[in-house]
Amino acid sequence: MKKLILSVAMLCVTGIFYAQECADCEVSQMTPTMMVQFENLSDVDQVGADNFALVDQEGLGNYARINQYGSNGHHAPGGLGNKGYVFQSGTGNNGIIDQAGDFNTGVIAQMGDNNYAEQEVGNGWAENNRAHSYQFGSDNVSYQDQFYDNNTAFVVQAGESNYAEQFQSSSQAGAGNLAIIGQTWYGNKAEQTQNGDNNTAIALQVGVENSSVEDQTTIGGSAWNSSLVIQFGYQNESCVDQDASGNGWNASHVFQEGAFNTSDVSQMAAAGGANSSFVNQLGHANAACITQSAPGVPN
Repeated sequence: MKKLILSVAMLCVTGIFYAQECADCEVSQMTPTMMVQFENLSDVDQVGADNFALVDQEGLGNYARINQYGSNGHHAPGGLGNKGYVFQSGTGNNGIIDQAGDFNTGVIAQMGDNNYAEQEVGNGWAENNRAHSYQFGSDNVSYQDQFYDNNTAFVVQAGESNYAEQFQSSSQAGAGNLAIIGQTWYGNKAEQTQNGDNNTAIALQVGVENSSVEDQTTIGGSAWNSSLVIQFGYQNESCVDQDASGNGWNASHVFQEGAFNTSDVSQMAAAGGANSSFVNQLGHANAACITQSAPGVPN
């Protein structure tokens, strides 16, 4: 533990003097295709058995689509027990749920104007996934994609022009992944990508134009990744990239408060290895760049 604290501290100090060496981790935003019409419109398409869809819309020009398919990605009978819910109040909101597989649940709730939420669950059987998107305000955008089984994703956004994107792909009948994004105020952006099982990514941002990118991969064995990003203020940026294989373990925690702070964490651990990183920055224009790779040896 003493070694861990010392190494992280030295890396943080180094990052302050060499801030330009930190990699840029800007979120690449997708542009939604909005359905525009005067009245509210809903479209529900179901193939299979015991599927359930509910749409409730108030206001003007809102659009909801729920597709529950009869295929689970392996050309076998599917489309069992899926549930889709879209609740929208305001003007010009779009909520889209596409589900292919069995026993998946999707929930979209939007209040305000011109918000867009899209959920896609499919490929590789796609069973027992949960996707929730809650948006309040205007011009917020949420994308959630889930492949294979037992993934859970939450997006909660309040304010204006916030952007969230989540991609999760677990193994067939695997333990699944957990992804959570919470953002409030204006122009915050968060992206989470998780491949494998037992990954957990949490990003919480309050302020204006903060940016967070979390990319985690586990391959085989009982490998675990865990990332927590918390940012308060203006134009703070965090990038976390973690890869663990076999019995490797990565854990990263980033806390930034102020303006123009930058954190870049990259960790890799092979079988038997373990990495851990903690970044805490308060103030303005601080920079921390951490890279750790130690097969079989904790950092």
